[in-house]
Amino acid sequence: MPEGDTIHRIANRLAPLVGEIVERVTQQGLERDLAGLRIARIEATGKHLEIELVDDAHKRDTTIRAHLGMYGALRSFSRAAGEAQLQRMSPGRVTLALVTAKTVQLWINARTIEVSARRAPRHGMAIRTLGHDVLAPDFDPRAAAERAAKEPDRTLAAVLLDQRIAAGIGNVYKCEVAFAVSLDPRTLVRDISVDRLEECYAVARDQMVPNLAPGPRTTRQAQAGDRPNDTRYFVYGRGGKPCRTCGAPISVYKLGEPPRWTWSCPRCQQAPDDPARTATGTGS
Repeated sequence: MPEGDTIHRIANRLAPLVGEIVERVTQQGLERDLAGLRIARIEATGKHLEIELVDDAHKRDTTIRAHLGMYGALRSFSRAAGEAQLQRMSPGRVTLALVTAKTVQLWINARTIEVSARRAPRHGMAIRTLGHDVLAPDFDPRAAAERAAKEPDRTLAAVLLDQRIAAGIGNVYKCEVAFAVSLDPRTLVRDISVDRLEECYAVARDQMVPNLAPGPRTTRQAQAGDRPNDTRYFVYGRGGKPCRTCGAPISVYKLGEPPRWTWSCPRCQQAPDDPARTATGTGS
């Protein structure tokens, strides 16, 4: 599932394309008038990837913005292999194809592809509405917490997923962060102190940064005795399996609007107003 770390990894992977000339761009099989433009910038912001194309002679700048959504993916090929792949795939699946002299980049089943000129009325609007990127070097967890605190009637899960508060957190990190700070994802923001909210965003960054490196995403170190194919997460995707801390079966349920599958430990993540939690002094 692509989240902020995935998009930053893609941006890093595509960085060598900066300076190359675009030979062809197709959007769901239809060619766009972008041939001859130079790739000037490739940048990730939260779950969005921007590719800036410039025409040095005519001062014509265009930006491609891609959002993979839940099921999208980017596949990179050599020129010959990519052209062959394009011939085999239906145009509907290939949301965007970007072809240079040596490579073909295919966005498959991406949720959003926006191609806009710099002077278009809504150019850059989607990025401007985002909160600070969790993976930005100067990300401030306190500032994100203070923005989240202005939404007292929403759940912790909802504000963690709100890209206007902080950009890059998706469903995996929503679940893993809530477990790490011992809060039920259904807890209302008004029942969480700003300090605890700050901890949530700090933990999100701490979990995401290591996943910029190659390899599968994980939020924990594998341990001796781990079951096969059950090593990467504390709660995400582990419905019914024992909590790694207390042994209780992990709960799985739908939460939010639109509903998203959510995993949490019913014992380690009791609601702040639960008497058992208050008695242990771990409430907010």
